Amino acid sequence: MFNFLSSEAPASTPQQVARSMRLLGWLGFGLQALLGFIPLIVVIANVLSRPGQQQAVAFSGGLWLAIACSIVLLFSIYWCFRYTSLANKLESRDQRPAKAQVIRDLKLGLLANIGISAIAVSIALVRVGEITLNMLRLPQGATVVSPSQIGTTVAQGSMISPSNMIAIQAMVNSIAAGLVGIIIALLLLYQVGKHRNSYD
Repeated sequence: MFNFLSSEAPASTPQQVARSMRLLGWLGFGLQALLGFIPLIVVIANVLSRPGQQQAVAFSGGLWLAIACSIVLLFSIYWCFRYTSLANKLESRDQRPAKAQVIRDLKLGLLANIGISAIAVSIALVRVGEITLNMLRLPQGATVVSPSQIGTTVAQGSMISPSNMIAIQAMVNSIAAGLVGIIIALLLLYQVGKHRNSYD
């Protein structure tokens, strides 16, 4: 399907591009939907768990970024599915879009996935940094005791809670989903752009 090492790679026909686009579109759709499930659930749970009256005020910058990342992730999942319908148009001579339009669609998918990765990495850097700072505030050699016990001296927020780990897992999943989309868009751009006049 992809021959990166050969300098004499044959030109791609519309049928080969359509086959690649269908296969990689379904693969991207499935992987991004699977990886995006946890981030979407975490963001929805965070939004719904805010108190009703203070909801607009209670949203932090991190939550707004997470909402933006989730919206772009949903768009990217849809865009991978759109690759499959674009493959059907490429196979039909009457409906075949121009090569420039196909490249524009692939570049839009690439930009969306770069956006997902950039936003998720930004959130992860801040969140993991906060957790690391909290852990560094503990005295060296201290025994961490659950704050719910009577007479504890552990500062509030200094422990890593299950919700912290779920949030970190959601960020890693978002980064992975973005990476899947980037790889798929780059592979398809390579396939389409191998030879400029291959299927005009």
